[in-house]
Amino acid sequence: MGTRAVTIKDIAREAGVSTALVSFVMSNYASGKNIYRVGQETSRRVLAVADRLNYKPNTSARALRSGRTNTIGVVLSDIANPFFAEIARFMEDQAYAYNYNVIFGSSDENPDKFRRVVELLLNKGVDGLILVPCDGADGIIRETVGAGINVVLLDRQVPGLDVSSVVLDNREAARTITRMLIDKGAKNIDMVSYSMSISNTRDREQGYVDAMKAAGLSDSIHIERFAHNEYGNVSAYLSSARERGVDAFMMATNTLAVMVISEIYKCGLSIPKDFKAACFDRNPLFDIYGSGIIYVSQPVDSFASKAMEAIMAHINSSPHKKPLREQIVLSPEIIE
Repeated sequence: MGTRAVTIKDIAREAGVSTALVSFVMSNYASGKNIYRVGQETSRRVLAVADRLNYKPNTSARALRSGRTNTIGVVLSDIANPFFAEIARFMEDQAYAYNYNVIFGSSDENPDKFRRVVELLLNKGVDGLILVPCDGADGIIRETVGAGINVVLLDRQVPGLDVSSVVLDNREAARTITRMLIDKGAKNIDMVSYSMSISNTRDREQGYVDAMKAAGLSDSIHIERFAHNEYGNVSAYLSSARERGVDAFMMATNTLAVMVISEIYKCGLSIPKDFKAACFDRNPLFDIYGSGIIYVSQPVDSFASKAMEAIMAHINSSPHKKPLREQIVLSPEIIE
């Protein structure tokens, strides 16, 4: 039986560093250039371990000698989500126009999976990364950016990190649709959100609070937060909301909207007869129920094109003159 090939995970474990850092060191070694910023002592230690274990670089690492692989790695939160699925489709078209290929991965809002996918993409020698951050992923993102890798953040930002990003003006979008509910007569509006600290969720919650305060409805502010993919107590929540006299719901995502609206109709109630509702992104379910739901239409084509433009600007820039970090904020379209 042959001996198992040594991997970068073996080197990382032996050297006491992350697999991402091993990828950075091996990429620098393969290219003969200091592409990624890694300390000399750390590089020497990693290379010494690789030599002792008789590590054989994969073809992706060797491809770096030519400078590029013409591949971009994209980590989305959930590629099955219609919003991200549409972005992925547009990105493929955009990448093709640049003569580039795209490798997609999903984090499923899991920081450990996020790290594994990023490290896998780096080991494949991608020329740049477009990342949708998730809770707990700030560390690997900062490590990746700090190593000099081309990174653009999509849909969400990492506080205090100087990196290019493409996001929606979530605070203004949430403020607008909450205000529209108020203009339609709602006085006791609940917001349904996630118990995550990602930037777009925080901004949407703040927009809701802004609108409620501006309308003199501070006493009615209530944010109900659900854990991602854990919606077992929706029925109990709706019962509580009815007891509190809630007359409208502002939902932070399309998934949450489907969850709440489905429960409303299961109870024999409807929209807009019994409740008013607003959310982010349209869903075919709205047509089935025939309900007048206000929703934010996000420009998925702009998300894809702007992110691809930004990552290509970094990839094609001179090593001595990188483009300015650009925070691109897209404007929402509100549909009634």
